[in-house]
Amino acid sequence: RVDMPALEIYRDRERSVSRYNQFRRNMLMIPIAKWEDLTDDKEAIQTLQEVYGNDVEALDLLVGLMAEKKIKGYAISETAFFIFVLMASRRLEADRFFTSDFNKEVYTEKGLEWVNKKTESLKDVLYRHYPELVEKWM
Repeated sequence: RVDMPALEIYRDRERSVSRYNQFRRNMLMIPIAKWEDLTDDKEAIQTLQEVYGNDVEALDLLVGLMAEKKIKGYAISETAFFIFVLMASRRLEADRFFTSDFNKEVYTEKGLEWVNKKTESLKDVLYRHYPELVEKWM
């Protein structure tokens, strides 16, 4: 049996992935000064102190991401949200269908009309491709 979280932490250390606070600094975010800055969970704070002592600079990125308190109203934490925003925008910028190939030669004029239409719903997309599905179920 393999302890996957431990393996992930080991791999991050082997690859010299920044520790939690350094990662936040690299993202121009404020680093934590104490465990209570990371989480309100008393049990988690106790475990972090057992593993890392009072050295918040030693906190592994993956552990910090898992322990970090969530943004109110969201399912993810502040650091995870920053990562998501950066990765999502980079994913779009790296996709040729959103950049160099976003033209009528690739999509056709009609295709660009569909893509750029602001009021189109998922139902409209389904109807265009599967009219029998929409007529039966919607």
